[in-house]
Amino acid sequence: MTAALRLGLPAYGYPGTGLWECLSASQSGALIIMDPANGPGRSIDPRYSAAVATAMSDGLYVLGYVTTDYGHRSASEMSEEVERYREWYGVSGIFLDQTPASVASSAAIACAVTHIRASRLSLAINPGQPDIDPHDAVIADHVVNFEGPCSSYRQCRFPDWVRDVARAKFWHLIYEVRDAPTMWEVAATAVGAHAGVAYITDGTMPNPWERLPVYWREEQAMLAGGRPAP
Repeated sequence: MTAALRLGLPAYGYPGTGLWECLSASQSGALIIMDPANGPGRSIDPRYSAAVATAMSDGLYVLGYVTTDYGHRSASEMSEEVERYREWYGVSGIFLDQTPASVASSAAIACAVTHIRASRLSLAINPGQPDIDPHDAVIADHVVNFEGPCSSYRQCRFPDWVRDVARAKFWHLIYEVRDAPTMWEVAATAVGAHAGVAYITDGTMPNPWERLPVYWREEQAMLAGGRPAP
């Protein structure tokens, strides 16, 4: 059975602290975001090199984190970080964070996107909310059109046009999901909202992505079973 949701996990914990070591049993084809130092950092980190190599050998896709700082960074800064990820870690793609509602509204971000594509890397962008330019779903492989707490997710409404686009494009990141039964409910909501990629956690701000949820095994089973609700 084909999974209704593909795992897309921000792995913002340092290798050796338990998070990366638990990814080997993840759903094949899962998307994993690496972020050594709010970007690739100034030098290669051997622990990340080993963790990324293991993840990719297990059939996972690793994306390097690059922030756009809501359009305030230059194209050259972002492109330099893309090159470090590509040369140091051999990543599968790039996760552009803090993108505006329309990538075309920032010449610097548009230029960075062109560089990423010329480097033959996959691209995920994170506006983090649903009211975005439909063209962004054309230029990116994945769009995070929701990132936030469970309480906001329950109230979120998505524009009708998303259903005219392949489900695999849309990625939801939901935190403050307190327990496994609620995780199942949120997963069903994600499928109903036309998401194809998701990660659900009980983590809280300021960094809900630094560890795995207490119901990690149940979430893995849900993804592997190809069904959004029991």
